[in-house]
Amino acid sequence: MIPPQLKVTVLGCSGSYANAGGACTGFLVQSPKANVWLDAGPGTLANLQDHIELSELTAIVLSHEHADHWLELPVVYNAIRHYVMCDPVPVYGTTGTFALAKSMCEDIEESFSCRVIKDGDSLTIDDQKWRWSRTDHYVETLASRVDVGSSSMVFSADTGPGWDINQLGQGIDLLIAESTFLSSREKEKILHLSARQAAMLARTANVKELVLSHLAPGEDPTKHLSEAQETFKGEISLASVGKEFSA
Repeated sequence: MIPPQLKVTVLGCSGSYANAGGACTGFLVQSPKANVWLDAGPGTLANLQDHIELSELTAIVLSHEHADHWLELPVVYNAIRHYVMCDPVPVYGTTGTFALAKSMCEDIEESFSCRVIKDGDSLTIDDQKWRWSRTDHYVETLASRVDVGSSSMVFSADTGPGWDINQLGQGIDLLIAESTFLSSREKEKILHLSARQAAMLARTANVKELVLSHLAPGEDPTKHLSEAQETFKGEISLASVGKEFSA
């Protein structure tokens, strides 16, 4: 059997703060030549090490500066600086994220090689081709697209309904979309997606598989799944720590 070109493992998927036994947002994006940690929310470092060693990391990508998406980074900084002592790991993130990170990591270059990314940027991380699009959120936030060969995935990061997924192109195999609330809260105009809106993204882009993530604490996952299924008729899954998806 031919292994998948692109594998995504859930390291954490709780929104705002972790549920009991869970972790905030984070994913391990793997291809034949690269191991990329996408968002480093609190709790994801421990789960990452179930799959790879820190010294095996190719890069880290951070979508935005809200704490539940990056605050494991200062812990990784200390781990690399004092214990792992590997070469600095490339980190890609927004200006706001790095401003906060540098205030907590006094010699950040000892552990990380930092590069600011912004809307419309693209680059290659070994055999992974990355593209970013700014979303509809309170601070500068970047959705990511990753292509490896003929396989592709998109991570919505945090966004309101004003973001156009088509900015990242067509032919998406796997969409990991936030599903923070149910549609009953859409009238509050919170800059997060409901399950219905996540499903609308998937339908708009005609994706092959939708994964619902970033559920707010206390939300009922089965209700999110049911609501999404009313709008998107393709394959839908719920993210959970340790679950793997292939594209």
